[in-house]
Amino acid sequence: MTNQEKAQEFKSTCEKYGFTYSFTPSVIRVFKTIPIGDHIAFRECDMMVGSVLSKAPLRGGSEWGTDGGSIGGMTAINTGKFQMNKSGSGKAFINALAKI
Repeated sequence: MTNQEKAQEFKSTCEKYGFTYSFTPSVIRVFKTIPIGDHIAFRECDMMVGSVLSKAPLRGGSEWGTDGGSIGGMTAINTGKFQMNKSGSGKAFINALAKI
């Protein structure tokens, strides 16, 4: 699969699960707004975000954000802003993402 195809699949998966995304030259970010205090909506985001981020390659980077594995999860529930970040997807993938 080419980087362009991977980028399109990432974008389509974001749309499928209701996430938006942004990126810098080294980090991809996915976002979703949830109702403040809604634990069920948070759990749904937390369960789906892995499917979204798995579409972006990982070459020695990491993932972090407001998932359920840390205090960030409580931040997402309290603010209504779920966000995960992924580094290490590579320049070629990010460049392909920028073109769509």
